Amino acid sequence: MDDYSLFLIFLAIYIAVLLGIGLYSSRQQKSVTDFWLAGRELGPITIGFSAASAWITASALLLATGLFLLIGVGSIWIWVFPNIAGLLIIAAISGRIKNIPALTQPELMEIRYDPMIRAPVAIAVTIMMILFSVTDFIGFKLVLGTFFGIDPFYAVALMAVSVALYVSVGGFRAVVWTDILQYILLAGLAVYVASLALDLSAAKGVSLMVAASSLGEEWWDPLLLGGLMGALVFLVALLPGWVAEQDPWQKIWAARDGRSAKRGLVLASFLLALVYLCCFLTAVGLSVLYPRPSGEVEAEMLYLKIISDNVPGWLLALLTIGFAAASMSCTDTFATSAASCVSRDLVQRHLRPAATMKEMLVINRILVIIMIFISASIALHASSIVDAVIIATVIGTTSYFFPIIGGLYWKRANRWGAMAALIVGGGTQILLVAYEQFWLAKPLDSISPYLTEHGVLVGLTLSALFFVGVSLATKPEPEIHLAPFFPEIAEKVFSRDLPRVDRKSARYRDVVSQADEKIAGERSHLNLAVSHNAAGKARTVDGTAKLPWERFVAMITQKYPVWFTPTGSHIVYRLSQADMLACVKMVRGDESHIWLSAEPRREQTERMKDELFLAYGEIEETLSSLGMKGR
Repeated sequence: MDDYSLFLIFLAIYIAVLLGIGLYSSRQQKSVTDFWLAGRELGPITIGFSAASAWITASALLLATGLFLLIGVGSIWIWVFPNIAGLLIIAAISGRIKNIPALTQPELMEIRYDPMIRAPVAIAVTIMMILFSVTDFIGFKLVLGTFFGIDPFYAVALMAVSVALYVSVGGFRAVVWTDILQYILLAGLAVYVASLALDLSAAKGVSLMVAASSLGEEWWDPLLLGGLMGALVFLVALLPGWVAEQDPWQKIWAARDGRSAKRGLVLASFLLALVYLCCFLTAVGLSVLYPRPSGEVEAEMLYLKIISDNVPGWLLALLTIGFAAASMSCTDTFATSAASCVSRDLVQRHLRPAATMKEMLVINRILVIIMIFISASIALHASSIVDAVIIATVIGTTSYFFPIIGGLYWKRANRWGAMAALIVGGGTQILLVAYEQFWLAKPLDSISPYLTEHGVLVGLTLSALFFVGVSLATKPEPEIHLAPFFPEIAEKVFSRDLPRVDRKSARYRDVVSQADEKIAGERSHLNLAVSHNAAGKARTVDGTAKLPWERFVAMITQKYPVWFTPTGSHIVYRLSQADMLACVKMVRGDESHIWLSAEPRREQTERMKDELFLAYGEIEETLSSLGMKGR
């Protein structure tokens, strides 16, 4: 049996396992939160492995090793350090992020600012995620082409179909659980290749220490690329883009509590460091085995060459599964992240606000497949491993880094400043990239070192200036937008006392007994379904009637001001405290049910049961005004 046939057998087994995980995960899906955020029940181990797996592509293994081989330790500022530091910074700010009950970054920005900011940011994030996914397809087709001579079309199609199958079925829960398996495989690949490179070097009589010392002082200089200022330029240019990347934020929202989110992301940074340490050791070994490469592509290809030159066929097929795991683990994350923006921020927010959760689950699956195949189509016509990632990163950095981070920490930030930063910063960056690619036809840093990475410092500076300047020149946001982010404002906004309820009454016990309660870390998950049907002459044969959702939402928010729609009519919050995640929220479950849910801290559980009871009564009253009954 030839090597390629063995690979197909291993791949079939691997995909079957992934699909099994997807099918198992699909059983736990009822709402869009289940599909996109795994029910907000993930622990630190799952988050750590998933976050690390999502940031290590097949192309990243080649890229990191190639940069070490070509430049030396100084290359860490280009790729390795921003990756690791980005996760640590996100971990540090995860507490601010976790308490906002968003599914996407654009949704968070609407809560903080205004609806007008949501769609542009959703489009920007979607483009970024698609471009990130493209690089994974490029890496996979490169690996299969090098090892087995597979046509790029078949390589890309094979990966696209595989990922589409298990992600569209299992959603985000399938993504994170398959990521654990995928990290183990790709880390195993990285460890094996590093061991192989060092063993082959030792066989030539060159130990690790001798090989390392022979590379020269320049290779070991961490400030080789422009000294301290050069390192700072790279960090300022690249790090904000990694911090603002959406997929780690979604893992924070998917965590069962803030502690799990923070610990998971710290774990992910160490898991990343382990893989990149293997890339470093591989580069040291390759420096002994092969002549020093003259360019980036040649340096990257040595990672594949050492495998194809020295590994038996059956092991080559198995190692290729490691590359497949690295590619799929990133593609599934990025495709899911892109699809969540289109689904949540465009379709559900603007096109189908009255859609039921069951309808949205169907739409979600279709959109995941569409995102995967868009990325695959682009990958068939692209060949660069790094350019797409860098371009996507700098566009995201200049578009919405300051609005989203500034919104978390600066009270004076407002919608006009955020929109100005998005338009001026992102627009400038797009123009710079277009000028570089189509007019100048060479890197912008050939003009000035401060124009490194497509001139991102220019776009970033303009974004910051317009964000701050326009925010200060215009009115601040209403306090209701600031309260979920700033406790001192929340104390003023939510100072009213909670109405008292009689917990001993039969009605209270009946309503609360219908609520499902589950503990996940520091929080309780409370869920209550309110069924409704028609009353009197409006009753149909089966006793049901279609709920006019938008009219219902308008009536309940007018009658009870505590109900609020910060992100559109598809989700309604009963805002009684700053912790929006703990507040009761209402969505349209299906044709005959309204779903209520709350995720309070465990010590708040009894209070939130009271609020569920109050919400139940307010919904009944509003349904009655529509000639319907709640039960």
